[in-house]
Amino acid sequence: MRLDQLENIRVVLAEPDANLRRQLKTILVEAGMKNVLDTDDISQVRRAIDEDMVELIIGDTAIEGGGFNKLIADMRHREIGENPFVMAITMVDQPSVDSIRKAINSGTDHILAKPIDSDALVSLIVNLTHTRKRFVVTTDYIGPDRRTKERPGTMAIPQIDVPNPLRQRMTGQMRETTLRRTIETAWLKINEQKVERHAFQIGWLLDRIVPEVGMANVERSEEFPIHVKRLIDVSGDMAKRISKTRFAHVKEMTMTMSNLVNESIRNGFKPDDVRLMLKLSELISESFNADRFNEDGTQARDHRAYMVDKEKKTVTA
Repeated sequence: MRLDQLENIRVVLAEPDANLRRQLKTILVEAGMKNVLDTDDISQVRRAIDEDMVELIIGDTAIEGGGFNKLIADMRHREIGENPFVMAITMVDQPSVDSIRKAINSGTDHILAKPIDSDALVSLIVNLTHTRKRFVVTTDYIGPDRRTKERPGTMAIPQIDVPNPLRQRMTGQMRETTLRRTIETAWLKINEQKVERHAFQIGWLLDRIVPEVGMANVERSEEFPIHVKRLIDVSGDMAKRISKTRFAHVKEMTMTMSNLVNESIRNGFKPDDVRLMLKLSELISESFNADRFNEDGTQARDHRAYMVDKEKKTVTA
């Protein structure tokens, strides 16, 4: 690959130190990247994402008080912008276990520790134009799969091929409309994985919340309010996402679950509400399991519609 092919890539460089920012921009421009926006303002990075004006973001976690990691996570979850697959390289000024962990959890593609070696930076960008790790999805995470092997006792998580905007922009081989379809196809898979992870997370949380429901506040564990807050967030996000997946038939159940959790926070966990939550969680999980395979290898698709009667605390198919 000729370095002059890099000129089509739109880069945003977010670095709080003005001198280093100039040096890094010079490195990028001399390597052939002519379209580089350099800034110390994270709102400019956000604007570039929102307006679809970037294929590669290079940023320091220290910019504006450490908001860079959240920005990348928001982009991956499509909370900002329409392309969650923008390449991201995160720079860490003072690497520590905590700072590296936070950068990894943002869903960034690569992490570089300062000081930055110019040759290593350019080589990394060139390599990223050719290869990209497949993505994985959990309740909290969307981003490259960095696992070397599955942890014992954990659920196998499917890997998802995602677009490589660096390569597509560099080669110019893909029309904008085709690129949009590629992004939407990959996002549909990711969104479905997200709601499936949410379904199992809700069950896990309820298993921990329900035994403590009848206890007085002073007797409950320190994790109880954390799990409850988590249940609110997960059930709410699932209800928001599920309508754009093939599991939209259980949207009413997810919305009912979200509403019940919020009502329980305001008015206390009532036994009938808790029983309905458990039933909803069971049925939601069954809906995902029904989309897997039968013992004979045929695909099971029991996409029943369920009616929820909140007054009677019942669910019917």
